[in-house]
Amino acid sequence: MITNASASLSAIERAVLADLQTMTYDEVRAKHGWSRGKIYALACREGARKTEAKIRERAADRKARQQEFLAEMIDQTATADVLDYLDSMPDGCAQLVCTSPPYNVGKKYGEGAGADTMRHVYYLGWLMQIVSEAARVLADGGVLFLQVGSTRDEHDHLMPLDIAVYDFIRKTGLTFQNRVIWTIPHGLTPRRRLAERHETVLIFCKGDRPRHFHANPLRIPQKDPGKRAFKGPNKGELSGHPLGAWPSNVWAIPNVGHNAPERTGHPAQMPSELVRRAIHLYTVPGDLVIDPFSGSGTTHATCVETARRFSGCDLFYGDLRAKRLAATKLAAVCPLPGVTPESIAVWQAETVRVDHDPSLQLDFLAVA
Repeated sequence: MITNASASLSAIERAVLADLQTMTYDEVRAKHGWSRGKIYALACREGARKTEAKIRERAADRKARQQEFLAEMIDQTATADVLDYLDSMPDGCAQLVCTSPPYNVGKKYGEGAGADTMRHVYYLGWLMQIVSEAARVLADGGVLFLQVGSTRDEHDHLMPLDIAVYDFIRKTGLTFQNRVIWTIPHGLTPRRRLAERHETVLIFCKGDRPRHFHANPLRIPQKDPGKRAFKGPNKGELSGHPLGAWPSNVWAIPNVGHNAPERTGHPAQMPSELVRRAIHLYTVPGDLVIDPFSGSGTTHATCVETARRFSGCDLFYGDLRAKRLAATKLAAVCPLPGVTPESIAVWQAETVRVDHDPSLQLDFLAVA
């Protein structure tokens, strides 16, 4: 008996589906005179393929395994290949994927001497698989924060990675938000070209806009905190925001040099400030942040400091991450970099005391 068949099916279609439950495709073809292709097309349309139940069972088992793996990996780092790790994570589980992949320029990561020396076309294909999986594990409104530099193409020429991957990321269905320029004060000086003093961050979200966007932790100091409106209803009043100017897509953050206090020994360590900005912008406490290239644990440590959950993977640097996380605690204060002593003085000078009738306050409390 076909219980889920469409009401619009003809008598012969119903008979074919009924026979398909106990007979092979060839037997149904011989009985009804239909081709195997026509029988299979009907079975696909009505969800009655011979393997349909097994397919549904496998999908349900996979989903259950992914949920179990996620529960085990909250605030943990798997020692696993990046694609194996992402494949084991369930759909829509993360609010932020914040990471910086290897650039394929021959850096030595842990014991993997050839991990950063793939053929160019292989490397791009590998990176696209990672981006595709990152898009899958993002929740609606979640954000991909991908920090990249330059790679080497098939002719061993420098190639900006953000240009190479932009269109591929867009084809995953994610929506472009920003291209951040991360300016770096120090680096190598080449002989016959300009020195590289910036890298980029590509920011995409799942859906039309991010679920969260909090500008205040990233505001910058006002150039003129005492500036006043010169016309309109607010003429003569302070025109700037008390917490600073709106943040831009150019970020001046020192790279982690050999003498930097947060230096761990990782050959390509991301600065904590870069990750902290991403976390404050696009998440709230309790959200899950995934870094599939966990490295020295910068993303994980920053999550601990800001009360976010984390998960990730890496084949190397487990002892280094463990030591770093053991020394990391929840931060007592979230600084607002846009607030300066000068701006505080300007706004305090405008402060006016306002007294309220205590009886009105008591009435309000009674109602509440």
